[in-house]
Amino acid sequence: MINYLRLSITDRCNLRCQYCMPKEGVSLYGPDEILRYEEILKIVKLAVSRGITKVRLTGGEPLVRKDVVSLIRQLSSLTGLQDLSMTTNGLLLADFASSLYQAGLKRVNISMDSLNPEKYQQITRGGDLQKVWAGIAAAQKVGFSPIKINVVAIAGFNDGEILDFARLTLHNPWQVRFIEYMPIGQNNSWRPEQFLTAQTIRERIESYYSLLPLETEKQSNNGPARLYKIIGAQGELGFISPVSEHFCHTCNRLRITADGKLKTCLFSASEVDLKAVLRRGGQEEDIERELTEKISWALAHKPLRRDFTANLMKRCHHPMVKIGG
Repeated sequence: MINYLRLSITDRCNLRCQYCMPKEGVSLYGPDEILRYEEILKIVKLAVSRGITKVRLTGGEPLVRKDVVSLIRQLSSLTGLQDLSMTTNGLLLADFASSLYQAGLKRVNISMDSLNPEKYQQITRGGDLQKVWAGIAAAQKVGFSPIKINVVAIAGFNDGEILDFARLTLHNPWQVRFIEYMPIGQNNSWRPEQFLTAQTIRERIESYYSLLPLETEKQSNNGPARLYKIIGAQGELGFISPVSEHFCHTCNRLRITADGKLKTCLFSASEVDLKAVLRRGGQEEDIERELTEKISWALAHKPLRRDFTANLMKRCHHPMVKIGG
């Protein structure tokens, strides 16, 4: 059942992570090119009417968009929307955590690819790890749960930190998720020798700790992550394998880019233009009917599998910051 929508609200970001965008940055959408908040609300309301129950806000960095708390407050009030969350790099989270939680945000995923301040600054091209830690502390203080920490595992860069990340779960009720490094974007610098399978990462942890697989019901509520727990730990470990072990048959998500393109698959160049419908003009009921038809079409035509060769995965030439994390 497809019940999950990942919605990018901006392509702007206060970092330039190496796997997300080229060093020189990307051409940004103008203010008239991205979806307005009232357009986002209309799309989400119609998507909920077609069975979407979970929405995750992404970017770019969603917290750099003005009045994001107001958007969250309006989204959280939609009847039928059961879960509202956000993926963030955490740099601004200390400032926003309390207002986000009060507005109705349920959960946060925080991207953090190194525990070493210098290496973190390197991969993000300037990020301050201390601000991320402050964001995590603020999120935990106000009540976000579970706090999920996303780690893109890259051989030769942060593979020596796998155990350190895993140990974060020993005394913290967090879910640390290891994500395979994906070759997305025309200028992505992905190389085969940088790739680590989720199985390799898990086996490295298992060489030091006994891992307990979590029950099926909990697995199904956490999307593609295969969940484990170090015996006796407070938190959990997740392993996400979009490259080595495809999960297309269990994928329950659609994506909408910041400029209003509906995507049925992260790795596909195929898109449905929702913004064009919203701004074409006409009777409100006609616009809503056509939007609903397009959403229904996407739900019915989501691919059941894909080829995982690097060439085919690069059919999607947009950098990750343009698609939404």
